[in-house]
Amino acid sequence: MKQSLRTASTLSIAALIAVLAPACVLSLGGCRDRASGADGGVAPVPRAAAIPDLEKPAPPPKRTFTIVAVGDIMLDRNVGKAIRSNGYQSILAKVRDLTRSADIAFANLECPLATSGAHSPGDCIFRADPETIKVVLDGGFDIVSLANNHTLDAGAEALRNTLDVLEENSIAYCGARREKDKAWEPTYLTADGYTIGFMGYTHLPSYVQGSWADVDDREVLAGQLASARQNCDLLFVSVHWGQEYKTEPEAENVELAHFLVDNGADVVFGHHPHVLQGIEVYKNCPIFYSAGNFVFDQKDGERMESAMFSLTYSENYGWSIFAKPIYIPRSRMGPIFPEQERAEKIARRLADMSQKLGTDVSLKHSKVWLNVRRPEPGQAAALDGTVQPSSTSPIDEPATDDVAPTNPTPARETGQ
Repeated sequence: MKQSLRTASTLSIAALIAVLAPACVLSLGGCRDRASGADGGVAPVPRAAAIPDLEKPAPPPKRTFTIVAVGDIMLDRNVGKAIRSNGYQSILAKVRDLTRSADIAFANLECPLATSGAHSPGDCIFRADPETIKVVLDGGFDIVSLANNHTLDAGAEALRNTLDVLEENSIAYCGARREKDKAWEPTYLTADGYTIGFMGYTHLPSYVQGSWADVDDREVLAGQLASARQNCDLLFVSVHWGQEYKTEPEAENVELAHFLVDNGADVVFGHHPHVLQGIEVYKNCPIFYSAGNFVFDQKDGERMESAMFSLTYSENYGWSIFAKPIYIPRSRMGPIFPEQERAEKIARRLADMSQKLGTDVSLKHSKVWLNVRRPEPGQAAALDGTVQPSSTSPIDEPATDDVAPTNPTPARETGQ
């Protein structure tokens, strides 16, 4: 009896569903018709997938560029003999990948390039064959300073011949011009949207010979720096100063370096002592007191142990810097990257000298590293000028000595 009732109930429900189902379908269809605007009175409802993407566009990549700067290049005397014996490509063969990879490569060219004029290499009166410019070209150098105590060794005409050689080979220069009173004028290069000004000076009060861009009157110097600063985002000032073979900067040169920064310099890069001196950071600006030799033929030891300095500038960050040790074997008269033991010795010496100047550096991969935070050009200074630990760098430190592929040649405006 209970089974019959369950069967009867099931049949009744099935019948009811059969009667109501078509009505439900018709009702739903009518709702769809109204939603689609079939009766002309209701606008269609957009589907969720049709809502436009409201995500903000990705910000543009931060601008960045790298300067690789080195010390003295002298192409006469025993270096000239090595070039004639082994070819110009032999001189920088072991290190040129680093200079070629930079957006801008800088050096101090410490000899005139001319076929006439005074010449007595044994007395340190230099004049190199103009063909030796191929060494500078082979290294990928973009600009050289001519403000040093050997620029005028062979006379004013030889200096002008040097300018001819550089211009013919599309190498920019600073620290000299054809007219003596214009020798201070800056040279401007561009990299990733930044304009970088380069100026070269000598400050050698005890030397009779010098360049046409000597540091004399401080008021005049301040005016020159201010004039240059108006036309660039960052200003790189090269100074030939100090005492030969001294590993500590003189007090007057520390004072001069601070004066340069106070009046517009963003980087101060020194040479002449023929040995390394320490790195200081003053008001968010790195000061390299002596870069030592890069291509020279001096006595073995610290005079032939130096470094290449890589300065990467990143927008809204500042400078990420490393110094990579080099050694100049007298057998080749050109720099190499030395074996680990010697590299670590050179790096440690540079680190110790820098720490004596109050600079916090780190040692890694046989190199010296430091980062200098600074406001973007045109922004108010808001940083305290301290050196940040290398671990905060926006640029990853390479685990090896591999370098980036060669970058395009920077645009030049030499004003020559």
